[in-house]
Order: sequence, then structure tokens, then C-alpha cells
Amino acid sequence: MWPKSDSIRDKTGGNKTDIIHQLWRTKGECPEDTIPIRRRTRDDLLRSDSIETHRRKNPPTIFSTTYHLPDDQKEVHEHASVHLDYGEYHGSKSRISIWKPNVSNTTEFSLAQTWVVNGDWDNGLNTLESGWQSNSYGKNSCYNLDCPGFVQVNKDIALGAAFNSISTYNGNQYDFLLTIEKEQDTGLWWLKFDTYQVGYWPSFLVPKLEDSARMIAWGGEIAHDASGQKEHTSTQMGSGHFAEEGFKKAAYINSIEYIDKANYPIKPFPQNLEAIVTRPECYNLKVGSSRRWGTYIFYGGPGRNPQCL
Repeated sequence: MWPKSDSIRDKTGGNKTDIIHQLWRTKGECPEDTIPIRRRTRDDLLRSDSIETHRRKNPPTIFSTTYHLPDDQKEVHEHASVHLDYGEYHGSKSRISIWKPNVSNTTEFSLAQTWVVNGDWDNGLNTLESGWQSNSYGKNSCYNLDCPGFVQVNKDIALGAAFNSISTYNGNQYDFLLTIEKEQDTGLWWLKFDTYQVGYWPSFLVPKLEDSARMIAWGGEIAHDASGQKEHTSTQMGSGHFAEEGFKKAAYINSIEYIDKANYPIKPFPQNLEAIVTRPECYNLKVGSSRRWGTYIFYGGPGRNPQCL
């Protein structure tokens, strides 16, 4: 199935952006009418408690949260993000810079993404989340194609595959355009990477998002096991550098837009974005606006440092 609505069709006349390549494409491509699926490796399975929990994630949230896991483990999530709340949103659009932050061990992760959210903890919460992640992350939550539901339609993009172009400190910067948009006619939520229509989430998967999203968010998140730890994790967020270092040094998300109920992209004013920074001495963010970048954020940090213990 392909999008029916003009608002989310590729308006580039079929010309694909090849600025960002996925590493697997250096070995070939998939035939027509097939899609690429990332192979599970032994290391992937060793990161999980069991086959059943492989590549599933804990209940989604964009707020600082501690999960009490088996064997007295405590998984702490920390964020540096911005969001719009209490609206009727039909999607999210932004450019996300690509970095490879250091992650302390295989039980932790660092990510940059957008969240599309509706519902609440008491009555049920649904989120659609997309971006990039460094290292691995309830029962009905999962990544990529590792649980049923998301329908991929594109043979050129592999969910979960590595990029071969990574931003470097004070060097070349790489980013990609990411769009999540609800189609009016069908109720499907479409995922678009640059000009590639990747696939869609059927609305029955996310009943709280049947009509619209209440919240849209953009930013970074890390998770670490805090049980028995006397020091904060050294897992990095973004580039591993604080937001105030700016372009070529800190990670960014720019061209931030939400999609309204008429399916038009709208640039929010920086002052209308609410920030969530759980540990500013560990990870922080800066919000701004310019003619070239639209509304943007710099975000991230090193984790453990003399002020973050």
C-alpha cells in the first residue's frame, strides 16, 4: 500500500537523496517486491535477558523515569528534549544530526529521536518513535521489524541498519530528514526518511492515536543501570558535548515542525517549546531559531563529569 494523500507523497519527482547511505548498501540491494531485514546476531541476543525480551523496550516515556527490573536492577532514563503538548497533531518533521556517542556497556543506550504521543499512564499510552540509537533498548513495545505491526514498503532502507556517514567533532556534519505523518484518508501513520516512504503503522496498533497526537517531542535520551552504582554513567548523549558548544561540536535537531490537523507543516516558535532536562549537569539543551535552520535545538552531554557524579 502506498500513500493516497498528496500531502505525504514524494514531491521530488522520484529523485532520491543519496547523501546518507546505509552501510549494508555497499554490498548490494534488494530485489523488487522485497524489503531488507537486519539479521539478528549473537551479540544482539546476549544483550537481552531472554529471547522473548530481545529488542523490546520498556514502557515508553519522555520523562525521567526509573524502572525496577528483575534481580534488583534499576534502569534510569534521562532526557534532554523539547515538546509541544495538549494539541491535535498529525505528525512531526525535523532534521536529526547523526553521531555515534560512547555507550558504557551493552545494557545501556543513547538515542536521538522524535516522539508522537497520545494517552496517559492510567488509561493507556501510545507512542510512535523514530530516530537513531547507539546500542540496544512491556510486552507490546518493540523496535523496527522485531514485532508485528509496522508495514515496510521500501526496499532501499533497512530499519536498524548502520549509517556509513557519522558526524565528527569540529568536522563534517551529517543529518537526515525524518517525518512521521498521519494520512487523513486511511488513518495510517507514515514514516518517511528523507524522500523515502519507508512504511506505516496501522491505526489499530495505536488506538490512542486514531484521531491525532496530543504531544510531539524531539530530543535525546539515555538509559543506564543505576543499581549498585556510586557514580553516574559515562554514557554520552548526542555528540558527548554540551549544547552551548554549538555547531560542529554539539548534536542538533533543526527544521523542527509539527503537522497540523489539516496536514500542513507548522514551525513552532522556540518560546512555545517546553524543555525537559532531567540532569542539566550531565546533559543539557539549547533552543533557538534562524532563517536557515528554522526552529532548532542543540542537545547532549558527556554523562559523568566533575559536576555530574
